[in-house]
Amino acid sequence: MERLDDLLKTVKAQEAMSVAKANEVLSALKTAEFLKKKEEEDKKNNTIAIVIGIILGVVAVAAIAYAIYLYFAPDCLDDFEDEWEDDDYEPDFEDEFFEDDKKDE
Repeated sequence: MERLDDLLKTVKAQEAMSVAKANEVLSALKTAEFLKKKEEEDKKNNTIAIVIGIILGVVAVAAIAYAIYLYFAPDCLDDFEDEWEDDDYEPDFEDEFFEDDKKDE
């Protein structure tokens, strides 16, 4: 009878250890799954950061190129404005034209 009791205690102890090991295995699987999801999220965030970095780099290069273009481009507008500064401009020219028509009548 003692032997049977010892055997039952041993079986119960092994069963308890098996349950504990099963719980450890389940928690390890859950942890591994969580880490895998975390790595996937990090990869997505890393990809987004790389794309945004490339876009900002292209924008920065374009802005620098435009600034250099403006610095070295000749200012043609000043020459154009100088052509229109004429001392011979007569604002009453149209009035004289219409007065001549009235005289003809």
